[in-house]
Amino acid sequence: MFNNHTMSLVTDLSLIANDIRNIDFVTVAAITTSDYPDAPNVYYAGVLIPPTEILMQWADGNQQALQIEYPRYLLEKDCDDMIVALIAALTQKNIILYIPSDEYNVFGPMLLSHIYYMYGIICNTPTTRFSVNTSKIPFIIAKFYMMDVMEAQMFLDSYPGNYQLPDFVINKLAHDLHPFNYPASYEEYKNYFNTLNASKQQRRRMTAPIEGQPS
Repeated sequence: MFNNHTMSLVTDLSLIANDIRNIDFVTVAAITTSDYPDAPNVYYAGVLIPPTEILMQWADGNQQALQIEYPRYLLEKDCDDMIVALIAALTQKNIILYIPSDEYNVFGPMLLSHIYYMYGIICNTPTTRFSVNTSKIPFIIAKFYMMDVMEAQMFLDSYPGNYQLPDFVINKLAHDLHPFNYPASYEEYKNYFNTLNASKQQRRRMTAPIEGQPS
């Protein structure tokens, strides 16, 4: 799915000095309040920084506010859309998250944990190697569809037949594909699309070569 591309974290720009302008192979997401390089493949991802009010509470010694409120903040649509956009870009290029070390020490580990627990992606860091939990791939594909990275039919073709479709895609599928020529309920659409998706798995079983016969 990601074509051997990786997602990495750096806290020192000198480590990626040769990559900053490598627009064909690298996208850099600047997650910082400080200066960052002005280059065509460097994008500002400041929405992933904790909001000022949370940082003010943290600065006043309320560590719990950051630990509780920042993960909640990352679930908001703007933050989630940014993360999904970076994961979508990962299918085309290597992704580098740039967070200066002083800012990383405040919120970086929580951001990386969120990306892992939500999307199954471990970034390259000095202590970890890039990997993807394949059980999260269906969820990632569904998020791509919701952000219009995939068209409806491509989404259904790509989605595993042995997985139930997530509830949040049903209304969009109904809107995009109009499978019925009459008003239908959410449950009717849900049953229809899940049955349609599961039929892919059944067709694969029926067309699989019989053991002992040529495939």
